[in-house]
Amino acid sequence: MKTKLTLLLLTLVVACVIATQLERPDTAPLPPAATPADAPAKLPAIVAEEDSPEPDSVAAPEPPATEMVMGIEVRKDRHCSVQRHYIDLGNGTVTDAYSCVPNKTAVGEYDHYSDDELRVLSYNDARAASVLGKRLVEVDLAESRRLLLRAVALKPANLDPVMWLAAQAYSLTGESTAAQSARANTYVLTRTAQAMGSAVDVQWILEDLDGAGFGEKEIAVLEERVRENLRRIREIQLEIYGESLVDEVLL
Repeated sequence: MKTKLTLLLLTLVVACVIATQLERPDTAPLPPAATPADAPAKLPAIVAEEDSPEPDSVAAPEPPATEMVMGIEVRKDRHCSVQRHYIDLGNGTVTDAYSCVPNKTAVGEYDHYSDDELRVLSYNDARAASVLGKRLVEVDLAESRRLLLRAVALKPANLDPVMWLAAQAYSLTGESTAAQSARANTYVLTRTAQAMGSAVDVQWILEDLDGAGFGEKEIAVLEERVRENLRRIREIQLEIYGESLVDEVLL
């Protein structure tokens, strides 16, 4: 009998303890975890920023690719063939130079003429002088230069012949003697076109020459060559037209 009463009391005590624990707030059951559908979504703007590359990861533009042709460095995208020439400087010495001959030549109304026929026509025909000058750039750079200057003298409103020569025949890069000569010739021809009224800028050429070691003395020599070009242009204009557009002040 006593054993039954003892078990009954123990049962009541345990029941009271369980009831007390259930009524305490810190033992309240946790709310169910949020499902993935209830989770807040990322803002589109933030997603876009995360997907976009950092400014520092943007690759800088690469310089033009170059290659070695006949011992000189030239651009791969030049679209022309490099030709080597030997030029008599007129003081008992001969130097070599390189020209960049366009791979494709546009067909024009004068292209069917022979060199001799064009040479005759070029006396007073600017187009003939220009066509022959561009044709001879592959075999005689000095004669090509003379004819292209003549084309400008005969038709000073069109300065394309000398600018073509500046861009095509002297488009070399690098530190070789030929490349420095190319820079110098580019400057002389561009300055000649500028003196004839072109709005072309020569500042970038001056900066290039400065980087190649050309000082005031060397630039002065190049300026004298510009005046020589202008004197020749003036002579041609006086011979053909009896007057010249070249101001004597420039000479």
